[in-house]
Amino acid sequence: MSVEQTERMLEPNDADALTDGLVLASDLSGALGEDLRLRRLAGRGHLYRFYRGQYIVAARWREFTPDQQYELRVRGAALARRGSLPVSHQSAAVLWGLPILVPWPREVHFLIERAAGGRSDPGIRKHALGIHEADVTERDGVLLTTVGRTVVDLAATMDLKSAVAAVDRALAVDRFGRVLPLTTREELFDTWERMLPFRGSVRARAIIDFGTHLSGSSSESGSRVNIALSGFPAPELQHRFEVDGRAVETDFFWRDYDCVGECDGAGKYFDPVMLGGRTPAEVVYAEKLREDGIRRQVRAFTRWDTATGLNQYRLRARLLQLGLPVGPSRLNRG
Repeated sequence: MSVEQTERMLEPNDADALTDGLVLASDLSGALGEDLRLRRLAGRGHLYRFYRGQYIVAARWREFTPDQQYELRVRGAALARRGSLPVSHQSAAVLWGLPILVPWPREVHFLIERAAGGRSDPGIRKHALGIHEADVTERDGVLLTTVGRTVVDLAATMDLKSAVAAVDRALAVDRFGRVLPLTTREELFDTWERMLPFRGSVRARAIIDFGTHLSGSSSESGSRVNIALSGFPAPELQHRFEVDGRAVETDFFWRDYDCVGECDGAGKYFDPVMLGGRTPAEVVYAEKLREDGIRRQVRAFTRWDTATGLNQYRLRARLLQLGLPVGPSRLNRG
């Protein structure tokens, strides 16, 4: 890149020409010596500084989802360290596409050797838990912990619903082949044993035991946690009914109490991928026919949204209306 090209690229009126995204101050240091012009553009709102010396066109940044924004921060931090340390915990999770049910952190997480200590730099969190070669891999040019190691780390440290959602997604598979497992339960247990001893190991083992390949979404995973915490009987997941000659599956089925629960996120009705070329109205109508067909075959049916599913007390009230009994909690909050 010539000095003239660089200066032209950095003009405010041309900032939106950076459709590919990134501008690195290190790329400009030979021509300009410092990233002062980038800082000025960021100050004027044309660029967004997502990591030290790394910028993106502000309009493009605003188009990103929170997942995409955090992933860019993680990639920026990994690029700055040139692969010297593996990305870990939530930062590895976003690169593997593992969900969490709380906001992504501002910090980027890295794994370091136990003897190195845990001192962290601004915007960086270092975990002195040891690095086993079997737990580290590379993905799209970034050194990071494997899916198995990432899931065990999350199970030991994250809030309960996020930890379960991560385990469930790592194991998930559906009958249509749209979702494939990222790891196996056996691999998770092998990783867990290799890491011993570590803080949170008992909690992590319990969460892996609780995990399932049948959860259809992170909202269902969070709902399943709250069902267990409230002491309701364990439901059957993805139980099949026949409606108008077609097999359909329900999120939660309590056979002994002949009732069904369904958890719907907004994506089912608004996400273009999930709509599959249908309009929201068509999806709502098809869902109504499906629900009516199931209702004719069970004693009780209820539906809740993501916000209700992730709130233990709101979901408890909804399930009590089904007539489900409440017993001791089946899951330790840890």
